[in-house]
Amino acid sequence: MDLWVDWIYNQPLVATLLILAGFTVCLTGYKIFRLYSAGIGFIIGVIVGYYISIYVGNSLMLFLISGIAFAIAFWLVYRLGLFLTGAVVGYMFLAYLLPEKLLFVYVFAVLCGILVLFIERFLFIVITAFLGATSVVVAIYILIAGATIEEFLSNPASLVDVAFSSALMFLLWFTLGILGIVSQIVLTREEEE
Repeated sequence: MDLWVDWIYNQPLVATLLILAGFTVCLTGYKIFRLYSAGIGFIIGVIVGYYISIYVGNSLMLFLISGIAFAIAFWLVYRLGLFLTGAVVGYMFLAYLLPEKLLFVYVFAVLCGILVLFIERFLFIVITAFLGATSVVVAIYILIAGATIEEFLSNPASLVDVAFSSALMFLLWFTLGILGIVSQIVLTREEEE
């Protein structure tokens, strides 16, 4: 294993980053959506770099270059981040309900991405609140269960499984999501005034 990618297996570091990013997105997602879009681009770029590194060798430089390139693209075309956020949530939701019907899952994901573009504000607030809550719950799961982020990279739909893995996790996820919605609505109202 290359020393540059050992951070993937550093559970406390990954959990800390997921908690910080999760709370930020959950509580302020709509207000910082350009930055959020760049962050989504960076994460997607790192994931793309991860899959490329399987074929060309692990390299932190490859991860960073790919992440930065995608972050810049998503910053400039922030609506792409909106679309992908809706598509990811649609994918995770329907893949959880219908894991054997992948064609329906992909179509539903694209429709959710398009829907977010048309009902941007409300859906983006709800989606970012619950995505941030999911990030926090997954971080806690990583610390408690000893899971690695690589397990979730291979099956992103399993992120939803964590939120429903126990009554306590679901309650935490749901409470954080509602808190995030309220926080974002208050922040956008203050901005309008």
